[in-house]
Amino acid sequence: MGKNFSSRLRNLMENLGFTQKELADAIGTSQPAVSLYLKGRIPPADILYRIARLDNTTVEWLLSGKEDYPQMTVGEKKPHYGREAVLLERWSRLNPKLQKVILNLMKDLVDAVPEG
Repeated sequence: MGKNFSSRLRNLMENLGFTQKELADAIGTSQPAVSLYLKGRIPPADILYRIARLDNTTVEWLLSGKEDYPQMTVGEKKPHYGREAVLLERWSRLNPKLQKVILNLMKDLVDAVPEG
């Protein structure tokens, strides 16, 4: 399964135009971890979920290549937990390439602020 996962991960990275470092930043892990995933190691569940969200796919597809799994939902249609939920919902609707541009801009802005 690892080899198939790694080829699907490579395809996803190509679709998004991400380097290993950019993917690592986008999913909250390190570049060496991404390198291991590309060699066949299966990431933990939370990382799989983040990877799937980047390209609007499913964890099932990442692991198996199949998309015929039924969609599972948890009771509520849309979480209402404050501004953060609204922001996350809007973020998830953005094109992954635009997400990448925004993340890079935010990084540049944070790096430009003097410490102290």
